[in-house]
Formats: sequence, structure tokens, C-alpha cells
Amino acid sequence: TLQRDGSDYSAAIMGRLLESRNITIWTDVDGVLSADPRRVPDSYILPEVSFNEAMELAYFGAKVIHPKTMQPAIMGNPQIPIYIR
Repeated sequence: TLQRDGSDYSAAIMGRLLESRNITIWTDVDGVLSADPRRVPDSYILPEVSFNEAMELAYFGAKVIHPKTMQPAIMGNPQIPIYIR
């Protein structure tokens, strides 16, 4: 089984193997938010987040992207940007 975010991880692996210019993850949110919208009504979409920032957000519980999904995008040169749509 693919488990949590398995399809996102598969997309990242394929993106790396195919030497893609970017990886797009389609989800039920419009991007990475500044805060939990259930707790902070004025949260907003962050226009850009570094891989390190995304890893830290995931570590502290953000569910928008799993750290293992970022691994194929970070590995190698050049790194592949991930877009959350």
C-alpha cells in the first residue's frame, strides 16, 4: 500500500526520474497557509516556502505535504520545485 501521501510521493519520484522542471501536488487546499485556518481566521496562503521551511512545518504537524514527498525533489541537482495547488 502507498500509505499517507503515497500518490504525492510517487509523483515526486516520477518527477525526479523524468527530470521534470517542477512537481505539482493537487490537494484540497490552495497552498501552504500561514497558520491553521480553523484557529486563525486571517491565515493566508504563503507565496513561497523553502524546502527547509516545509520540512519544519511538516515536522510540527502540517499535513499539506509529507517530508518523504520532498526527498526526491531535494535530491540531485537541480532541485525540483514543488507546487501545492
